[in-house]
Amino acid sequence: MTRASSWQMFWAGFLIIVGLLLLAGNLGLILFRWDQVWAVLLILIGVSFVWRGFRPRDDKFPGDYAWGFGKYRPNLDGKTIQRESFSHGFGDLDVDLTRAIFPDGESVVHASHGFGDLTIFVPRDLAVRVNARAGFGDAQVFGDKSDGIGPHIEYQSDDYASAPRKLRIEASVGFGDVEVQKVGA
Repeated sequence: MTRASSWQMFWAGFLIIVGLLLLAGNLGLILFRWDQVWAVLLILIGVSFVWRGFRPRDDKFPGDYAWGFGKYRPNLDGKTIQRESFSHGFGDLDVDLTRAIFPDGESVVHASHGFGDLTIFVPRDLAVRVNARAGFGDAQVFGDKSDGIGPHIEYQSDDYASAPRKLRIEASVGFGDVEVQKVGA
């Protein structure tokens, strides 16, 4: 189910529930007040977020990887990276780009994480530009470290502007550490 259709299902379910409550109130089966609608709405939104958090994305929607709880390490071996998005709720998120394929031009990776550590591994020979930030925790990019509340690091390879293949990384963590490492010879 796509993100758009899941929201359509949410609103359809919400309207059905409100309609049933209004009908039951008009039939005298329950005492219905409009202030109860807000409580039902908040409960449904919460259930929707929990349901989506436990449901992993499948590969039918390339470029959008999401997971809810635990350690998450998507398999990117041989995957062509152009515009990819990774998100995770609780636990650790490791994004290993060392065996991925980068076409000519700029590839973009967005990685966001709620609670835990986010680590991104990039090939040593790839030109990169990184914007890494954490709400509470540490941000570390190729050995440069910033910590405390709201740490933020920006980095750009010297050859980024002229490189035929390059990678722009936007990485953020709410509570935890974000780290970008170069791997390889």
